[in-house]
Formats: sequence, structure tokens, C-alpha cells
Amino acid sequence: PYTMPAQRMAFFFSPKAGGTSLRAFLFHAENGFAFRDFSIQGHRVDANKLTANYRFNRVDHGALEGYRRFALLRDPVKRFLSGYSNRVLHYRELSIEAAGRDLLREGLPPDPDIATFLENYIGYLRCSKPLARHFLKQQKFIGPDPDYYERIFRLEDLDTLVGFVNGECGTQAKMPRLQTGGPTLDFFALDEDVQLGILDICRHDIAFRIFPEYWAPYADLIEDDTHGAEAMPRTGTAG
Repeated sequence: PYTMPAQRMAFFFSPKAGGTSLRAFLFHAENGFAFRDFSIQGHRVDANKLTANYRFNRVDHGALEGYRRFALLRDPVKRFLSGYSNRVLHYRELSIEAAGRDLLREGLPPDPDIATFLENYIGYLRCSKPLARHFLKQQKFIGPDPDYYERIFRLEDLDTLVGFVNGECGTQAKMPRLQTGGPTLDFFALDEDVQLGILDICRHDIAFRIFPEYWAPYADLIEDDTHGAEAMPRTGTAG
């Protein structure tokens, strides 16, 4: 998480859920000036290097005793599509150059279209650890219990998060839009079998339980939507 010791605040987030932009925004709120990439002795430092984003079970939670804890979540389907667009299409992490030996071992073609990616999802994830990390469900990074947090924000409502943090910190920090490489994919323009494949992968993401409204656009596409209907108890933690 990104921690702000002076403010006693900690923010948890997942890959492809606004984490790069959030890091830069919190840096601005903490320091009073906007972050921009810089170099130290030839080594480039971007917003992702401001803090490591460990899995929830690897975080030193004892060090966060007394901190106000917050989390940021994203629609799991949009997050999946963003991950495919950014990591597979833009960064080409499943290209011959990046993963040729592993692709050969798995018997998979490079640079897969989204249907091929879904058909061989587990095999492709075995070909790239960085790629696989971006497709872990969000509970791997924010944990299983929403009561751990004072408040949980949605990526789609970033203005709410920005207003809250600036109000708490007495700042006027801006939220940049970073890590945008890759085309925007429209879920409802995809073939039905592709849609169902994505939903089958994403259906148990914690975001659907904390924010049932995330599931609403997809509810008619799959018969068993108990993962969306069985919302986790909401105790004022979601914002």
C-alpha cells in the first residue's frame, strides 16, 4: 500500500485498478507538488516505483497499527479488459521476444487475440509472471474483509476520493491519468462466448460483493450470479 505516516493513512489497491495514478496523486497530497518521472544516476523512476504493491498477506499489518486504512476497487470486467489491452496488446508481454521459450513450452501462439487468450488463459499466465500478477483478483491485494477499511472507493468515482483526501490533508492535489497504453475494449461489443469467458474468470472478484452495482450490467448474461447477489455485509466501509 501507499502509506502517509504524517497523516496516518494507508491506501491499498490492485494492478490495473488505478494504482499508478493513485501513487502519483498521493505523492502530490503528501509533498505539496506534483510527481513527475525523474532519473537517479541513470535509473528512471516513475510513479510505480514510489511504493511496492505487495499482496495483502505479505503486508506488515503491524506497522499500520493506528493508521486509517482505505482501498480502491475497479469493475472486475473493465479491469480484466484493461489488463489484456495494456499488458498483452500494448506491452506485448506474450510476444516471442518477451515469452518465446515459455510459449513454446506451453504450445501456445504469441500475441493472442482475446478469444485465444481466454481459451488458454491458465497456460498464458504461466508464460509470464508479471502478466499473471495483473490478473490476480483484487482480494489478493486488498484482502477478504471490507471491515478492515474505514472506506472503500471505486475507480469510477475518483472525484470522490480526490475530494476526500484533499479535504483530510488540506491540499489541492490533482489525480493524473497514467498507465493508459493500449486500446479501449468494449465488453458488450465482444462475441458472446468471449463475454461469458471473461465473466467466468472475474465472477468471484471481491469487488462484485462489495459493490453489487458492478455486477448489474452483466447479470443477464450468466445464469448463476450468486457471486454478485451474495453481497458482503456492508457496514459503511464502501464509499
